[in-house]
Parts: sequence; structure tokens; C-alpha cells
Amino acid sequence: MTTALFPIPATPAHAEPENDGAAEPLVVERVTPDAADEDSTLRVTGEVTNTTSESLHDVTVRIRYSRHPFSDREELDGFASGQGWQPDARGPDEDVTGELSPGAGEGYSLSVPVEELELASYGVYPLVVEAVDGDGSVVGAQHTFLPYTGGKDEDVPSVDIAWVWPLMAPPQRADEDTFLSDDLHRAVTADGRLGRLLAAGAQTPLSFEAGDGDLAEELGLNETPGDPPTDGGATAEETAEALPTEEATEGGEADTEDGGGAQEEPEDADGAEGVPVTWAVDPGTLDDILRMASADHEVLEDALTVPAEGEPVRHGTPVSEAAQVWLREARGVLAQETVVATPYANSDLASLLRNDMDADAEASLRVAQEAVLRTLGLEADETFALPPNGLMDQSVYELLATHGATRFLLDERAVPTASWASTTPGAQAPLPEAETESDEEPFALVSDSGIADVLSMPTRGPGQSELALQRFAAETAMIAGEDSAGDRVVVASPDSGWNPGQEFAQGVLAASDDLPWLSPKPLDSIEMPVPEEREDVRGPLDYPDSAAEGELSSTYLDQVQDVSRDVRLFNSILVDDSDPFRPALLRLESVYWREKEALAGLTRSLVAETVRDRTNDVRVIPGEPVTLASRTGTTGILVANDLEDEAVFVHLSVFSENSERLSVGEYNHSFEIAPGAKTTVYVPLSARINGRTVLNVSLQNAEGEPISQATEIPVNATGLGTQALIISGIGMLILIAALAPRALRKWVRGRSRPGAPAEEASAGEDQDGGAPGDGTPGGGTPGGGTPGDGAPGDGAPDSGTPGDGAPGEEDRGERASDDDVPGGSPEETREAGRDGGGQDPEDRDPDSPHPEGQDSAAVPERDHAERNTGGRGK
Repeated sequence: MTTALFPIPATPAHAEPENDGAAEPLVVERVTPDAADEDSTLRVTGEVTNTTSESLHDVTVRIRYSRHPFSDREELDGFASGQGWQPDARGPDEDVTGELSPGAGEGYSLSVPVEELELASYGVYPLVVEAVDGDGSVVGAQHTFLPYTGGKDEDVPSVDIAWVWPLMAPPQRADEDTFLSDDLHRAVTADGRLGRLLAAGAQTPLSFEAGDGDLAEELGLNETPGDPPTDGGATAEETAEALPTEEATEGGEADTEDGGGAQEEPEDADGAEGVPVTWAVDPGTLDDILRMASADHEVLEDALTVPAEGEPVRHGTPVSEAAQVWLREARGVLAQETVVATPYANSDLASLLRNDMDADAEASLRVAQEAVLRTLGLEADETFALPPNGLMDQSVYELLATHGATRFLLDERAVPTASWASTTPGAQAPLPEAETESDEEPFALVSDSGIADVLSMPTRGPGQSELALQRFAAETAMIAGEDSAGDRVVVASPDSGWNPGQEFAQGVLAASDDLPWLSPKPLDSIEMPVPEEREDVRGPLDYPDSAAEGELSSTYLDQVQDVSRDVRLFNSILVDDSDPFRPALLRLESVYWREKEALAGLTRSLVAETVRDRTNDVRVIPGEPVTLASRTGTTGILVANDLEDEAVFVHLSVFSENSERLSVGEYNHSFEIAPGAKTTVYVPLSARINGRTVLNVSLQNAEGEPISQATEIPVNATGLGTQALIISGIGMLILIAALAPRALRKWVRGRSRPGAPAEEASAGEDQDGGAPGDGTPGGGTPGGGTPGDGAPGDGAPDSGTPGDGAPGEEDRGERASDDDVPGGSPEETREAGRDGGGQDPEDRDPDSPHPEGQDSAAVPERDHAERNTGGRGK
């Protein structure tokens, strides 16, 4: 569309198009046969397109070739790049059109009997297909190959080929429930990368339709997490029988540019029969697919684009039906072949061991086996080892060997071919002695780098698949034709991120079975030749400097270890000694992050945040402030375990901020809490002093390490209880002791003052004649009298007794103040008047001018009263 709307500026007819997305000017769609002999007819078909902005005239397509084959594999590379030796022999040509408008295309078809090409003998011949205009300018060209098996009487050499078929992807998750993107969701569909690889490697029709059954139940996804499937899934035969009919599937799959949609059976595949393949899986990838198939999860939207609030945008995503279908098909297919596994998430073993993280390296192997069993319902072959990127140093080699590996799938850089070697060596290579659980001699199976490069060619665009298939045929034919003694086997092992077109993926397996010089062989059947038959053309085990420089850095792994310490603290409270964050840590240690620093940092932060959140799910629920109304009391502390699938065992720590004011008694320190449950711990408290203090409450693991921030609970003591009563009692005793002597002295004075016997007599008369103190003629109290007497306190106007407070006396003289009278109060003043002066005889001052102890002011008043009453008052 872009090309149609915005035409490319005019360029010379032979110039490369400026737009990388534009169509190739010349496309080779088919070259037959794949392997020609003298009786064959060479046919080349395709299309030529005018990718310029001007019309092309008198366009012709022609073939150039050479009558001499390539002498070695290096010449293939030079020719394919257009820089090496170029052929000059002319083959057939065809006039395509008189005029080709801009953007227009025209098909072509060239054919010629092979015998007319006069090829010399068995070998690979260069073939150039090019389009030229009327001026002889090249419009477009493609470089391909023509493998030739020779005459009828010529023997065709052969070489064995063993396939390693990868099902791997970069780590897709941060924590258990958070996917970094939706790449894996697309990859497991019928036209996705892993869907195409599974269908092509199966070499039998697969159904990517869900069907009417309950896939979750069929796959055992409703069972307890961590348990392996109850069965191995449907077999390949059962899957084939369950396929929809041709009528049902016709038009039911979406077609894509790379041939996705309804899967077609390879031409020569026979049911479950076909080229043997060894499935190389990343257990981390399988685990990610299982997670998508099992429950709802979250997917980040463009993880590296963080909005202003600082958190990546998340989208809730339901269970992936495509992942369930992929798992169903994978279980059936992989059960028929050998399965080998990388470390979990392809962990960077060399870097882990170099940074003293041996436990993590060990865990990556253990968790890998568990993930394969859990996902596929089968065990990976532990005798095979797939070190990351096919490279390992001595420490990685020894680690893998101690775990039972005897056959190591390595890159050619790990066991390089000697520079003087002129032929392709076999895949087997001896390795140094190592401690293994098996008596088998360890050896390497080295993948062929030339074949790996061919498999990595672009194959999803127009004509690309055919060119790559021709190159694959040429590479293998060259290997087979090399003059080498003994039988050889080559290992075809694509890159872990291999993303071929469907046609090419199916085509290379079919070619392995069809090409006369290739003999497919199972990888697990390859043995190390006896010493006398071994090729001595490979060097010792090597770990390139470039690999060491590219390892995960110590700085990065230190940051991962910070997260690991938080994980260890979280694990320390789990009852079942589980390690739920171990896969997440291993994903952080993947070789994938070597060149993805920004995404690695984000992923690490997400995992660390989740670990903190999960740890905080085990918490003390803050309560209301506590009030103690007495010296002692009990408060309840509520502890919650909000983890949905983990029981925890914690230690509760409670201490007073001021132990002199408030002390904490004995309580249940350690206890277990079920998933999603809460428990209350009752803590006795004792207050020594009224007032406010604070309880600090925290949760710890069995080692006393805090797992949560301390929670403060205010405590206010408002009552003293028994202690308060004791203190009050003591105060009352002190008060009584202070007042008792004074009260006793007052009582003694009352008993000893003049007139006391008369008062007693009056009291006796009161018993006969009236009630005491009722004011009747017959009644009275001590010091009392009749209404006319002015008894003290009766308010009578005639009262004149000294000290009785009669009004007449107050009018005639100044009354003494309270301070002048012993005792101070008015009552004491009146009492003193009755006592004849108010002083105890013992208290009188012997030097006083008044021996009676009377005040000088009181004497005249008494004398005056006596004169007026004739001594009655006296």
C-alpha cells in the first residue's frame, strides 16, 4: 500500500529499491527438481516486477550458470553474496513483456533439459536467474544453486543428518501473573511462531481448533498447581483421528503471508512416520504457556513506556484458549520423540557460577525438569545437555555432567574445527573426563554452523522459502560430496529464536528424507566412534572471549541477589518449604537479558515489588487504642495471612516502649495461619503507673528476622486497682493519725471544764422532763437553758453568758476575731467562752497577767455582765 500511494523516485533499472518493504524486482518461486540428474528437466518459475517509477521495455528473464561445481563450502557463501565467483555460461531465456509499467508484475517460466547444460559430475553448481531490459540493464537477479547427482552409473555419496527442533522463547513473565507482552499469546496460535514449529516438526496434521470438550479438564489444569498432568495427553494418532474433516476445515483457518492457518501434511509424511526430530524445549517457555492456559493473568502494555504515574499499564487477560490447544497438541506430538531441555529460562550458567551463585545454577536444572514434567507429562532426557547458546566453560561442563549429562549439544565455536581441516568433520567430538553418574564417555554433538546459517535465512517473504531450500540442499550436498573417510553425521540445530515460514519449516524436513545424499537419523542413536576411528580435527573445549564478555554482569546479578534475599525472607515463613518465586528469579538470570538491559531492569523491579507485596500480605491488622481500667488487662492482636495458597508459620513480637510503665506478660509467640485466614493472639498487660505508652508489635520468622514493619498500639492506663486502694488507705491512716490527738484534746477539755456535773444533772433531768436540746422548760443540754436564758446557740436576746455570742455583748464591745481565739473557728470561740476563756489549763502561759488564761479584751465584758446580772452568769 505504501508503494502504491507513494511511488519510489526514479532509479536506474539495476538499482536496489530504496524501500526495504517493496517487492523484489525478481522473485524465484520454484526450482525443480531439488536434486537434478542427467534425465531431469530444470524448471525455474517466478515473477518479475517493475519496482521503479518508469516503464521498462523489452524485459527478458534468463539463466546464467557454470559447468563446473563449487570446490568447497566457502565458495557457496561468496557466490550467494554476489561477491565471489560468478558464472558466465548462458542457459535458457524468455521474453517476458514488451512494456512493464511501474508497479506491474509479470510471471515467467524457464525450462531446459539438464543434459543440455553439460554438467560435469556430482556436485553443486551456481545458478543465476536475472531479468534485463531492452538496454541490457539488469532489472533484478537471484543467486541460487543446482545440486546435481551425476549420471546413472555414478554413486551418490551420503551423510547422516540429525535434527534438533527448538520450541523456545525469551522469558515472558516477571512475576507469576504478569506477562511483559502478548508476544507469547500470538506465538501459540496456528499461524504463530511456536504454532508453526510444532505443526512442521510433528509432520502430521494437527488441529488448532478447541473443539467442544472442556480443555482445562482434559489437560488437568484444574488440578492442584505443581502436580504433573494425570496423563500424557492425546497421542499423535488420537489427535489425527480427532481432526475435523476436509469439508469442516475448508476455509476455516486464516491464511497469512507465511502459510499459517490450516496445516498441510508434508508431501511424503506418512502419519506419525517421518524424519526423526529431537525436541529442544525451554522449560521456562513451557511454564509460561501453561500459566496462560491455566488462569487469568495480566499483560503489560508496552512495558518500556512508563506513564507519568510511574507504573506500566496493565490489562487483565482471560485464560488463553490458544495456549490450551497448543498444549494439547504438544503433549501428543512430543510424547513420540526424544525431548531435551535447556536450563530453566536458559539461565546464564557461566555467569552464575562465576559470581558464586552455584545454588541458582543448580536450581535452574532442577526446576527445568519439574517444569517439563508438569507441562508435558513426560520427563526430558537428562543424558542430553543444552548449555545456553551452545557454549560452556569448564565449570558449566562439570555442573551439567554431575547432573547426568553425557551428550552435550554445542555450537561449533565451543569445539572449533582445526584451521587445516579441508572437510566438514562429523558432529561427535570428545570432551575432557568429568564426574558423571554414568559410565558412558561424555562427548559433544556439534551443530553445523553452515546449516544453522541457512536455517536462519529469511523465509517468510515471496520466493524466500524456495531460495533457502535450494541453499539447504546445496550445503548438505557439498558436505556429502566431500572426500572424507568413514560415515559422518551432521546435526542441524536452528537458533533458539528460529522463526521460519511454514513452507520452509516443512520443506527442510521433507528434503532431509527426499534428497538422495541425506539419511535422517535420531539424535539419541548417535554414538562416539571408537578411538581408532575418530577424526582428530577438532580442538579442545573452548569458551570464546566474546562469550565471557557478554555474560550477565556482576552488577546486574548483585541486584538480582537483592531480590533473592527478599525472596528468602518470604520463604522462611512458608509452612511447606515451598519456593514460589524461584522460577521468577531464574527468569531474571536468563541469557536473554544480556542485550536487554532496560527490560531486564523493569522486570527485576516488578518481581521485587511483588515479593514485597506478598510478604506484606502476612500482617498485623492495626486495632483501636487500648485502655486499661485496672492494673492488669488483656488485649487481642489480630494477625492475617492474605496469601491465597500458602500457609505460614510466624513469630509474634510484642514489647512495651516503656517497660517501667507497662509490662507484657506471657502469650503465644509462634503459630501457623492457614491460607486466607486470620488469628487473634491474646497478650496480657500490666500497668505500674497511670498514663499513656505504646506497644510495638511485629512479625518475625523462626530466626527472629522481621518480616513486616512494626505496628504501634497506644495503651492508656486509667485505674490503679489494688495498688491504688493501698495508696489511698495509707493516706487515710496518715490523715487519721494527724487529726486524732486534736480531737482527743477537745474531748478532754469538754469533760474537764467547770459546770460539767451540773450539765450531767441537767442531762438526767432531761431524761425525766424533756428531750435534750428541745428548748422546753424541762429540757436542755449542757450549757443550755430556758428560752429566756440565752443559752449558747439558741439565739435568745437575753443571753449574756460570756462567750455565748449574745447580741447585747456584741453591741457593747468589740468581738474577738477568729485568729485571737484558740482553735480559730467560731465554734471553737463559743466553746472557749463556755470553758471560761477557751484555753486548756495546761496550755496557759504562767507569765500571763490573767492567770485564768483569759484574753484581756474578754475580762471587761465578763465583769460588766456580772454587774448587770448580779452574778447570774458566773
